[in-house]
Amino acid sequence: MRYFIQFLLLLELINPAYAESIEAKSFVNSQQQQLYQTLINEIRCPVCQGQSIGSSNAGLAKDLREKVRELILKQNTDDSIRKFMTDRYGDFVVFKPPVNKNTYLLWFAPFVFLALGLFFLVRSLSTKKPNVKSTVDTTKAKDLLK
Repeated sequence: MRYFIQFLLLLELINPAYAESIEAKSFVNSQQQQLYQTLINEIRCPVCQGQSIGSSNAGLAKDLREKVRELILKQNTDDSIRKFMTDRYGDFVVFKPPVNKNTYLLWFAPFVFLALGLFFLVRSLSTKKPNVKSTVDTTKAKDLLK
């Protein structure tokens, strides 16, 4: 009986707000629905930062999904919707930031480090000295072992 009461108390502590589902939206045609799904999966949630607004249950993500839906219904293009989001939240809000003067380091630093690593690897392998035979007289060592 004691365990049953403890189990009931534990169930009371579970907050049902975490178990809410992501709402489904209706559109005029399937092309708008497909654009909506694409955009909500490409836009990063500013609160969660590791999730898209399509997979986040944060309040801001819900608002952004609704804004994307509203912009799609107003016949905005996907580029104009992305521009709206980046103007408002910065380049960080899209998972694939544009190539511009602010993001050159982000886009090209991995290639620079790869090239430098290959350069130093080739350089270290090419300047390696060949094995030099030791000039130690082995006859003295053989005599000592006898």
